[in-house]
Amino acid sequence: MRRAFSIVISASLAPVLIMGACLVLAVSPTLVPVELSGLVRYGPFLLAALGSAIGWWFNRGRAVFVMLLLLICYWLLVGNGAGFSAEGVAFLRIATLYLIPVNLLFLGFTAERGVLNPRGIARMLVLGLQIFIMLMLAGQPDVGSALYQLLDVRFFDSTGVLDAMPHPAMILSVLAVVLLLIRHKPLETSFAAAVIAISVATVMGTGFIQYGYLAATGVVLAGLAQEAWRMAFVDDLTGLPGRRALGHAMAELGNQYAIAMLDVDHFKKFNDTYGHDVGDIVLKKVARELARVGGGGKAFRYGGEEFTVLFAGRTAERAQEPLDALRKRIAENKITPPEKNKTVSVTISVGISERDEDTTDPWQVLKRADKKLYDAKQSGRNRVVL
Repeated sequence: MRRAFSIVISASLAPVLIMGACLVLAVSPTLVPVELSGLVRYGPFLLAALGSAIGWWFNRGRAVFVMLLLLICYWLLVGNGAGFSAEGVAFLRIATLYLIPVNLLFLGFTAERGVLNPRGIARMLVLGLQIFIMLMLAGQPDVGSALYQLLDVRFFDSTGVLDAMPHPAMILSVLAVVLLLIRHKPLETSFAAAVIAISVATVMGTGFIQYGYLAATGVVLAGLAQEAWRMAFVDDLTGLPGRRALGHAMAELGNQYAIAMLDVDHFKKFNDTYGHDVGDIVLKKVARELARVGGGGKAFRYGGEEFTVLFAGRTAERAQEPLDALRKRIAENKITPPEKNKTVSVTISVGISERDEDTTDPWQVLKRADKKLYDAKQSGRNRVVL
């Protein structure tokens, strides 16, 4: 529960700050110097182009498609019609209120497939087809007017906020936001924030649209940055910080700390007997317990079946108790491999070392903990050795 809460906070903090800043600018436009007012109007184009380039570089196709969608929809809203009749422009503007939440919800619940591959190109074609159909329909005044009436639906008489958007579009937006937030991931959270930003700008009036899209492209760019960080520092399988994050954390340790090395007992034999899929289940189970190791410890996946736990400001003796409690919890929980009629136990062995006057380099302390891990295995496994 605590880990899920921290994920929500970390994933939501940047969108909240960005949308808050854009809302302040929208309410008090005089805060922006006249010389910089063009940045507000053209900012969504710049941020969308930058986000598309970064998403392309990191092969995050979903972010690229969202940025392209926001860029095109913003152009439709600020492009002054560009040859379309008043009826066509009205249709385009109301259609974006449906197009954005539907597409962001779809992309939020689909797997990452990259950009320049068959599935990525297929997504690009679907997006292009949607825009092409919208433009084709908007080019016919009678059709555009009829479709506007079809989309501008109110389920009941309303005023104020409830009258600012078509009710089906409002329901779609709320549903998209809720479902995307449930995902508890930075990129999906940024998609939800983009829907919120555009909806709020729509409710506030046409004069605020540019601020809504500025916030929307900004939060998706922030989500993309968090996604890039996650790719670099978080282990995909276990969700724990990886080896690179461990290196950064080791560099920040003070004058007193303990380091524990642990791994899963007989993991190779377990893999050979039950298969690598079950082995992955075991690693995820151990990682879930490690994420709440307690005692101020922070867990990392070192590699393979090995994990590292850092205890800043603690001695090895003080770190032993939470690690021994962790060892017991893992041993008590049984795993039932798929298509097997029996449960199996998983155990871990742990070695701990601490900084002293003779060994001040954290990596040397880690190596010493690794030797203690070897001693734990030689002593019979399923134990903690200082």
